[in-house]
Amino acid sequence: MVAAFDKWLAALHVYNANFNHQASQLDLTDVKHCVEAIEPLSPDMIIGGPPCQDFSSAGKRNEDNGRGDLTVNYAEIISIVKPTIFVMENVDRIVKTNKLVEAKRIFKEAGYGLSYRILDASYCGVPQKRKRFFMVGILGEEDGFLDDVLDAGLSEAPMTIRDYFGSSLGIEYYYRHPRSYARRGIFSIDEPSPTVRGVNRPMPDGYEIHSNDPVRSKTGIRPLTTKERSLIQTFPEEFYFEGSKTDIEQMIGNAVPVNLARYVASAIASYLETREIKSSGEDPMKSIPPKRTGMVAMTTHVPIVKFKEIAKEYPNEIVNNELVDGGNGLNPQKNLLVSLVKNDTIDLLLDGSINVYYTGKKFPSTVELNHLYYFMPYRKGKGIRDLYYIKVARVGSKHEIHSSADPNDLRLVFEIEFVKHLFPDYKPIRLEIWNTFTDTKLGNILSMP
Repeated sequence: MVAAFDKWLAALHVYNANFNHQASQLDLTDVKHCVEAIEPLSPDMIIGGPPCQDFSSAGKRNEDNGRGDLTVNYAEIISIVKPTIFVMENVDRIVKTNKLVEAKRIFKEAGYGLSYRILDASYCGVPQKRKRFFMVGILGEEDGFLDDVLDAGLSEAPMTIRDYFGSSLGIEYYYRHPRSYARRGIFSIDEPSPTVRGVNRPMPDGYEIHSNDPVRSKTGIRPLTTKERSLIQTFPEEFYFEGSKTDIEQMIGNAVPVNLARYVASAIASYLETREIKSSGEDPMKSIPPKRTGMVAMTTHVPIVKFKEIAKEYPNEIVNNELVDGGNGLNPQKNLLVSLVKNDTIDLLLDGSINVYYTGKKFPSTVELNHLYYFMPYRKGKGIRDLYYIKVARVGSKHEIHSSADPNDLRLVFEIEFVKHLFPDYKPIRLEIWNTFTDTKLGNILSMP
């Protein structure tokens, strides 16, 4: 990071309180001044979110009110400075505006290939239903270069507040002030949060239970605190906010969720890594040390797997373990995989009778398959309890057990054996890799409080 800029002084103070490099004030309406400030830095990448109020569903949706011009200004700055890569974020409604058409024209004339997607944060590791538009440009690339990678990492189900926090918030339901009382205002932690906005109002005494509210009584219902809202935006626990309550709430509501930004950044890193392998003429599979992961070297972040290539590279089992001492002597140094298990598998897991587990269509390349030893299913809304050991990891299809399943729909398959209930009751944990899998050691789980 060589520099950061914003027009809002209150936001600059908070930024500078959290990072070592300084952020400075800059106004996008003055394109010439912005170029003079940025161009000498020779940035490889520029990331920006031109203010979106004129496009937002919370605003008047008039792209000609003035702030819509900032999207075009941003495009002009990019076209002059010409970083190798740029990222532009905005609200999803921008796709219906002429300002985006104009910005795209400027980007294309400057020589950028463009990829863009509307991403729902709840599928990108954020416990919040928040749709945002992202455009990524790279000089000299073909349009759509990043589309597949952006799609591949999405989770199969939206993340709920309980998925992210477990029971640590101490509530089951909460109030979020609706824009209109024709809408509900009470939400469950077993669903993604609605979009965190820049206002956080208390529940009025006269609020009447809406037909879509998940409760029939207001007793014990409260709004989320400012801190809780920042955590739902996936700010770290230690992130420091300062300023007036109004300003802080606005900053939190304006922010791109940290995990959503990380998702896009990881997709870009994945693409660049793949492009470097292709440009060098290397076979991507050969870049993996023998028997290291059994994964295509697409990324160290985005869970994208080509199962046919894994099967070709590893015609035999990737893992072939033997359980030491029948499971009586647990080895805390052995690697352990925690995986979110869907409801249709839960019953088999509860009685320990399951002996084969089929992963989803995506699997993170950070997990070193041939080093795995233990497996713990993560039960949604509860956590982890039961310990299995992995006898074999291989590529297979659910056609093996369901004749109606597509035999070409390949997955990773773990042949497993029940060891014991590691805990008397479920322990909540936060899953680390796209909130579906985590690769850790048994000792880390045993040392949990």
